[in-house]
Amino acid sequence: MPIEFDSSKFPHREVIYRDIDFPEAVTRKQSRDADKRAVETFGIPGILLTENAAVAFLHEVREYAVFAIVCGVGNNGGDGLAVARHLCILGKDVRVYIIGDPKKGTEDFKTNLNIMSKLAPETLNTLNEENFEEFTHALKGCEACIDAIFGTGLSRPVEGFHAKIIDAMNKFATCIISIDIPSGLDCDTGKELGTCVRAGKTVTFHRMKQGLDLAPEFGGDVIITYIGIPN
Repeated sequence: MPIEFDSSKFPHREVIYRDIDFPEAVTRKQSRDADKRAVETFGIPGILLTENAAVAFLHEVREYAVFAIVCGVGNNGGDGLAVARHLCILGKDVRVYIIGDPKKGTEDFKTNLNIMSKLAPETLNTLNEENFEEFTHALKGCEACIDAIFGTGLSRPVEGFHAKIIDAMNKFATCIISIDIPSGLDCDTGKELGTCVRAGKTVTFHRMKQGLDLAPEFGGDVIITYIGIPN
C-alpha cells in the first residue's frame, strides 16, 4: 500500500514539492507502471521524459560550478548524461564517469551518450581500475557529485566494482546529489542493498518514492519534481 510522507518524523530533513501536490509515496511497481502508462497509453516518448527529468534536475544544481557525474548504463545513467549536457552548455566544469559497458546500455542512455560524444567528448570517461585514482581526485575536487548509477528498479545487492565506486563517493565527495533515488537503496523498503550512496539531496521525479520516505539517512533532503507524467 502507498504511504503518505510524514515530514514530522524527520524534522531535520527538508522535503519540497515542485508543482506536485500528491503526498503519497509510490513503490517500485507503481513508479514503473506510471512510466509505462505515459509511454504506452499516452504515447509520450521515453526520451522526452528523460529530457524533462534532466531539466528539472538542472534547476536544483545550477548553483554549483564543478561537477563529477557518475553514470550507470541504464535509464538513470541516461538522465545523468542529459544533465551533463545541459551543465556543459551552461559553461560548467563537468567530468562524467561511466560504470559498465556502454554497448549494453538502454536506448535512452545510448541516445544521450551519442549527444555528449559530439558535444563534449573530452568530459567522458569509462570508469575502471586504471583510472580509479583519477576518479577519487575528481570526487575530492568537485563541488557536487551527481549520482546517476542505479534507479528505482534496483532490487539486487550492489557488489564488486560498483560497490567500490559508491563507497568512494561516500568517502571523498563533500556533496552528493542523487537522481531520482540514491544508488543502492531499495525503492520499496528503504534498505541498503549491499552498499548505498549517502546523498545530501535527492531530486526525485513525479512522486516521492517509498524507500526515500523510509530511509532519510540515505536520501537527505528530497525535492519531488514534475516531469510531465500524467496522473
